[in-house]
Amino acid sequence: MPSEINLAPADALQDGEMRAYPATPDTEVLLVRREGQYRALAARCPHYGAPLEKGRIINDQIICPWHHACFRVDDGHLCQPPALDDLPTYPVRVADGRVWVTLPAKPAAAAQSPDATPTALVGGTPPAPDRAATDERTFVIVGAGAAGQFAAQTLRAEGFGGRLVLIGADPATPYDRTKLSKGFLAGKADKKALPLRQPSFYQQHRIEVLTDTRATGLNPTKQQLTLAGRDPLHYDKLLLTPGCQPNTLPQLPGHDLTGVLPLRTAQDAARIREAAAEARHIVIIGSSFIGMEAAASLAAENEASGNTERRITVIARDKEPFLKVLGPKIGAMFRNLHRRHGVRFKAEAEVQALEGENGRVTAVQLASGQRLPADLVVLGVGVRPATEFLADAFELEKDGGLRVDAHLQAAEHVYAAGDVALFPLAAGLGQHRIEHWRLAQQHGACAARNMLGHETAFLEVPFFWTQQFGKSLRYAGHATEWDEIIFHGDVRRHEFLALYAHRNRLVAAAAMGRDDDMLVIMELLRRGQMPTPTAARRKTRWARLLDS
Repeated sequence: MPSEINLAPADALQDGEMRAYPATPDTEVLLVRREGQYRALAARCPHYGAPLEKGRIINDQIICPWHHACFRVDDGHLCQPPALDDLPTYPVRVADGRVWVTLPAKPAAAAQSPDATPTALVGGTPPAPDRAATDERTFVIVGAGAAGQFAAQTLRAEGFGGRLVLIGADPATPYDRTKLSKGFLAGKADKKALPLRQPSFYQQHRIEVLTDTRATGLNPTKQQLTLAGRDPLHYDKLLLTPGCQPNTLPQLPGHDLTGVLPLRTAQDAARIREAAAEARHIVIIGSSFIGMEAAASLAAENEASGNTERRITVIARDKEPFLKVLGPKIGAMFRNLHRRHGVRFKAEAEVQALEGENGRVTAVQLASGQRLPADLVVLGVGVRPATEFLADAFELEKDGGLRVDAHLQAAEHVYAAGDVALFPLAAGLGQHRIEHWRLAQQHGACAARNMLGHETAFLEVPFFWTQQFGKSLRYAGHATEWDEIIFHGDVRRHEFLALYAHRNRLVAAAAMGRDDDMLVIMELLRRGQMPTPTAARRKTRWARLLDS
């Protein structure tokens, strides 16, 4: 039975404020006061359980402080991922000088261990099964990753009533790939924590999920997709979200030895975790985000298990990790953070060969002549778009990307989203292909609406995060090059804001310990209202800029 809770005094909040209150031993309620009216919502983000009271209300949306999921204040409706579900809301009334909130018999409770909990079970309200009138059209989505999964649920939420087919090359239904290099390798999550949705969700929403199915060709004229081991599939609208595949260094002697493993899929991560359990020497080739997160997770697992014998070494071409994305100062900070946790670095190094015995890797040979013992080699040397099956249908970019317009359309009846899409950034910042989880979901939602005829241009600001040894960096915008990086705070102490200036514009920002500033900066980037680099060199009260 629902129960009414005496939550707070009627004058507890000023207009525009929000605060979490304990309602039961297991449940908090987020109370929000807007234009004199109270709203009551779940207090934790239904993505990873972030405390929403530490977020911010912008444009009548509550924005999560961690990963920037957005929810409408009035009804908790999900406006932006990476959350998959609406924020639960509760009836509220003001009487006798108090705020009363009615909770259901089983209110949503945030997961105590988000790493170990599937995203859809953290505590949100999933969209109701589609009740739209059926039509005769067939919409097909190739790729069951972040973009494809979110596009499928958006199509149903927006009222598409036809046949909906989601095709994935992976043998598993869509899962949270961001956990693989973090919680999964660190031993904090298992396979049960990975699925984005339970199988019943796809059944209830009439989404046909074809797993372990690879697209092999496309005929845009016939509107026909060919599949390995299956009959050709006709489509009325097609969304291409095949994602990327990891580089495996086929030119390197010994690349095919046992114990040389990429990290892209859940199967890859499981193999790495199994091999790492017996390995004394782990070498990670590449200081990419995947490579560095893998190093951090494996080193953290060392510390948690008390394993002092296993050595982890990162081989990097550049002098510092993330040099081309974040710059040398932040790269050096991450390198020093890793070193304090026992990770060794070989910077500005080139791998010449992988050595082995009886078909198994035993060492990594560097161009300098140095030989590093290795029981396990993890490849973190980037990815390439999985678009080979499109080579006859499209003129692909040199890196395998597929060019789309502002509506994410690649050709008549064909759209592309996520890692493979070379799309125009807003504000005239050029065409880019960006491999971010949240952006892929946003692409999927935008493409889905355009497949339904909405003609909505993609205008969102790219955003990503990385977490290593409990330290989280958040990045907004996109800077492939910059003239200067303006710093506020102390990078070495992991409390800073970095602003990337290009041609007298601030085009991106990275930060640690500045969550509220990053929420504001995301909105200023979206509005095109960032200050000039000259103004940003001074100490800035970012929140004030929203109202100026």
